[in-house]
Amino acid sequence: MQTLAGRTCVIAGGSAGDGIDTVKELCRAGMNVVMATHQAKKAQALAEEINGLGFAGKCEAVGAAEAGPAEEDERTYRYIAGKYGSVDVIISNTGDTGTAKGMEELRGDELMKEVEHLVAGAFKMAVAALPYLRESRAPRIILMSSVEGVYGGRTGSFANAVAKGAVHALALNMAARLAEESITVNCIAKGAIPRVEGIRPGNAEPSAFIPYIPMGRLGTAQDLAQAVCYLASEEAGYVTGQTLCVSGGLELGGC
Repeated sequence: MQTLAGRTCVIAGGSAGDGIDTVKELCRAGMNVVMATHQAKKAQALAEEINGLGFAGKCEAVGAAEAGPAEEDERTYRYIAGKYGSVDVIISNTGDTGTAKGMEELRGDELMKEVEHLVAGAFKMAVAALPYLRESRAPRIILMSSVEGVYGGRTGSFANAVAKGAVHALALNMAARLAEESITVNCIAKGAIPRVEGIRPGNAEPSAFIPYIPMGRLGTAQDLAQAVCYLASEEAGYVTGQTLCVSGGLELGGC
């Protein structure tokens, strides 16, 4: 059993791509989900769709500034805690497929731009939420990395893999520092999970990954959603600093 009902999650990257199924599954299980997003129109439409399904958990979209001050994050979390009673789970699913430039073509500033985009956003989101997570009975932080970011690889974007590796390091170090407060921090390393709207994993054709996947198939947004539900649950309270590969064994096949 996964206990999610009556708790509140804030997710970045939930209004598009593989995040949509995650938001739906959390709401289906009774969790209130607030999408922090720059895509207000799309997120609002998704929230209305989910709320129309009659799930026990409610869905809402709130705006997020690209580089807003810390006070803005504080107001957002204060609003969420006031409306729903708690802030229990933080999920950073922000990402992109990265530049297709190879290692020798890539400029240092281009690499650092990718790192800044993925790491700084997850860090800022998690730190701003800490005062509220400390009040939760089951506080969780979940960050999204990739198989190539954790284990290395050759198939996807070099810049994206390096940046995702930095996200993985962020999760490990936050976990070590927050464990004494019973705030769990875990990382999901995504394999080849195609996003919607024609976005391809790592700038490669999805079929390019299949020879390296022992299971012989691409992942789905549902595969990811179920993994998130477990790490967000109250039952996962003794799991921290871990990387859960949702990959069909891609890291075993030498991607």
